Amino acid sequence: GEPPRAVGVRYLKGQGLYAAGRDGDSAQRKGVEKVAHCRREVVLAAGAFNTPQLLMLSGIGPEEELRKHNIRLRVHRPGVGRNLQDRYEACVVTKMKRPFRLLQGAKFRAPQLGEAPDPLYAAWMRDRGPYTTNGAVLAVVRHSKPVLLNPDLCCFGLVGDFRGYFPDYSRRAVETPAFTWAVLKAHTENRGGRVSLASADPCDRPVINFHYFDEGTGDAQADLEAVVEGIRFCRDLNRAYGDLIAEELVPGPGVDTDDEIARFVRDNAWGHHASCSCPIGALDDPNAVVDRRFRVIGTEGLRIVDASVFPRIPGFFIALPIYMISEKAADVMIAEARQADAASGA
Repeated sequence: GEPPRAVGVRYLKGQGLYAAGRDGDSAQRKGVEKVAHCRREVVLAAGAFNTPQLLMLSGIGPEEELRKHNIRLRVHRPGVGRNLQDRYEACVVTKMKRPFRLLQGAKFRAPQLGEAPDPLYAAWMRDRGPYTTNGAVLAVVRHSKPVLLNPDLCCFGLVGDFRGYFPDYSRRAVETPAFTWAVLKAHTENRGGRVSLASADPCDRPVINFHYFDEGTGDAQADLEAVVEGIRFCRDLNRAYGDLIAEELVPGPGVDTDDEIARFVRDNAWGHHASCSCPIGALDDPNAVVDRRFRVIGTEGLRIVDASVFPRIPGFFIALPIYMISEKAADVMIAEARQADAASGA
């Protein structure tokens, strides 16, 4: 028969409905169900976690996963939610003997009600000062091993104490005078991450498991060794400015051998470039989810345009590649819409 066609979106309207943004029992959530119909097509841009979740909730995905949650199968696409990828990032944080003048007065937050903005925030409002930057004062791109064709490490320096992303991390960044080398490992081997459903409730968060290092695929040891090399390189840079440094806070003086550094990386690595969970591929590839025109294979009127469509995580940072595929997808959709209008005489 004809492939299923997306004709709109069914959604809930209300406050604090999604589990990731609120506390309390899911049974206490209340929302008003709404339906939005479309004339042409639906474009999913919910990201590497929620796009595969929405597809599976709509009956598009691995048959065994949908059966587990009593969701009617519309299109069997085993690649939905598979192939999830991210970077490995770690850090070297040193406490400085003196604070940086660059951050004098910084609070790294918007002023509270009735509070005057800090001087850096006031400068930001005039499009000036450190708050207008990405926070990095310098960066080094290098090979973790000379034999590699492309550089795979980006070591960038941050004025402040940065140990990854967690609630209130920006406030902690300026509690003590510190300098951070963030080590980002690009071209990672692991393609073993997965997004699956916790339930058939669209307000529940999906289950996300990156299967880091040995749990994933590819050469986990090579990825791990690259991050260890990045940390050693940053420590070597710090030694040149030892007279300015009070002490190393992270990983700390008790972490010195390759095995100790590797254990630190395994326990503390993070990433924030999640992607690849609904990859582009050939029509006969069972693990492909979208075709080269961003259309969900096996459906009509449904596309995906977000970080989930990359087959492999691109480059060092994914923001620019996302802009590029968005421009490409916009061109494709406009061209197809004009062709359809011309064919119908509209």
